[in-house]
Amino acid sequence: MPILDKKKKKKLRPAQTLALGFFIIITVGAVILSLPFSSKSGDFTSIVDCIFTAASATCVTGISVVDTFTHWNVFGQTIIMLLIQTGGLGFITLITFFNLAIGKKLGFLQATDFSSDLTMSGLSATKKIFFRVVILSFTIETVGACLLMVRLVPDYGAYGIYMSFFTAVSAFCNAGFDLFGIESPGVGMSIFIDDPYVLIVTALIIIMGGLGFVVWEELIALKRTKKLSLHSKVVLLMNLVLIISGTVIYLIIEAVETQSFGEYTVSERITTSFFASVSSRTAGFSAAPLPTASSFSKLFTILLMLIGAAPGSTGGGIKVTTIAIIIATAWSVLRGKEDTVILRHRVSKQVVYKTLTTLCFSLLFLITGFFLVHLLNNDMDSVDTLFEVVSAFSTTGFSSGLSENSGNTTKLILSFIMFIGRIGPVSLMLSLTGESAKNKSEILPFGEIMVG
Repeated sequence: MPILDKKKKKKLRPAQTLALGFFIIITVGAVILSLPFSSKSGDFTSIVDCIFTAASATCVTGISVVDTFTHWNVFGQTIIMLLIQTGGLGFITLITFFNLAIGKKLGFLQATDFSSDLTMSGLSATKKIFFRVVILSFTIETVGACLLMVRLVPDYGAYGIYMSFFTAVSAFCNAGFDLFGIESPGVGMSIFIDDPYVLIVTALIIIMGGLGFVVWEELIALKRTKKLSLHSKVVLLMNLVLIISGTVIYLIIEAVETQSFGEYTVSERITTSFFASVSSRTAGFSAAPLPTASSFSKLFTILLMLIGAAPGSTGGGIKVTTIAIIIATAWSVLRGKEDTVILRHRVSKQVVYKTLTTLCFSLLFLITGFFLVHLLNNDMDSVDTLFEVVSAFSTTGFSSGLSENSGNTTKLILSFIMFIGRIGPVSLMLSLTGESAKNKSEILPFGEIMVG
């Protein structure tokens, strides 16, 4: 009997699994949305528009080329909501959750790999973690939906219940899709400028989704543990600083640009500035023209969008911890310290290297994306083009109007930029590279390079 050589099957690396999984979900979502039973007109929808919409939903971006309420029927809207939920929680977490629910065993190494897109490095993945992530998410979304029903059900009846859940899911996942086109296509949440209740509830749901599951785990256990990790402290501090400073700067913009905001009351200005500050960091809900009012406000919004939310959250961007480490590293160098120090904690050089790698690859993809989109749309203002590209990469969802009025090639490029932004530029590069570097123990000569 011949001996058969059993070759080991080459397993996909976590980064490859993540990229392939998101690609499959976007493809399936686009095909379903393109079919007649997904649109209100009963006609086929352009496949490019469907790819863009599916990518925007799965990557929890929120940029739309067609109005969500006007174009899609309830079935199509539900598909978009499911794509948002899957993309927000991470398809790996959902798959693992249901595998555990039916009793399928999960090895330690496999669980660690599965957790890589949602948790910080070194956090062990267990049944407890996965169940808590999903249950916590659904709980926050359900409570948020119930709070929104107080306002939406009286105005929209039974459909208001559906709108409340759709808005809560979109807000928690930092997606930015909404159904308020029921009032007027593209109106967004501007219909609630004089109703701070809806804006504040939505903003709080966005903040909860943007903190990250690791932070929530520690906050829930705080009464028992009496302490927070450095990660959670940095995330909470950065969020507080960014929300307050963003609100103040948007208030200044409103005060200066009286032509656009002169009719707003003081309370409306404070509410809309707070909402814009929260939404600009990856949510993309618009309650006022603040983020796109002028070139200055666009540039400031670009900065907020680029910073984004926390690692392991439903939001995008290069992450608040990345910015914190960069600032802390620069400050430590100026003070003559050899190590990066944050809140009296020394940060390992490996983390600093990963931070710089993330920043470099993010800027590389942004510059490349801006160059390609600007070449195809050279009639658009450069700031508007940069605004659209950063919004897509950071999975924010604000739009300068470029996506809706652009050609198919631009839409596909922006879809790919959203895809990169969601899985992460470093994860994308890891999925394209081979095995880990060999000869790690190789001794190399020491070299000096002048900088500065």
